[in-house]
Amino acid sequence: MAAQVLLLNADYTPLKVINWQRAITLLMDHKVALVEKYADRLVRSPSVNMDFPAVVALKKYVKTKAKLKFSRANVLARDGYQCMYCLTKPRTKQGRPKLTELSIEHIVPRAQARMARHGRRVMPVVTLPWSGEVVPVTCWENVVAACIDCNHTKRDRTPKQAGMTLHKIPTKPSVWEIVIMQFTRMTIPTEWVAYLPEGSPWADYWDGELDAG
Repeated sequence: MAAQVLLLNADYTPLKVINWQRAITLLMDHKVALVEKYADRLVRSPSVNMDFPAVVALKKYVKTKAKLKFSRANVLARDGYQCMYCLTKPRTKQGRPKLTELSIEHIVPRAQARMARHGRRVMPVVTLPWSGEVVPVTCWENVVAACIDCNHTKRDRTPKQAGMTLHKIPTKPSVWEIVIMQFTRMTIPTEWVAYLPEGSPWADYWDGELDAG
């Protein structure tokens, strides 16, 4: 994992993860400044030895236009590739998330949705039991990752009706939190921790769009 480098904007907000070769190129071109290095590691070449970058920051601020895609992959990443009911984490022999054993589950099921105007559209909507908010049946706030067994057990019922516990209230994550969660199979480098979004529930990790209706 130490081959990866965290790239910050000029205001020190995280932008993305890049490989160390790209970080070295940006440093040599004076486009970024070295913020954190990996301890006891050097980048060696016939002509120069330099610190191995862990975190670098752009010298000029860039505007970002990143949009968060509402997709199965991102929902699973948000939930840490873990069933939100029984908290199991299906894994392959290599320790990677076993995506075939996880599904996207509607907390308030489609069968209990009603047609209503939401914004400019008439679509199936549900009322979230914890907030009373009316949302599209398929949205960040009404779907979670679930193992196949829990999905089959719950069927077309709410968790309360099925006698099941929803261990985490789902929310819409930030773009950066999705980037972080896509790498939950490995621990975040300690050199990065200070630069992760404050209060992020995913700060302990490193590492087609759904139809809303």
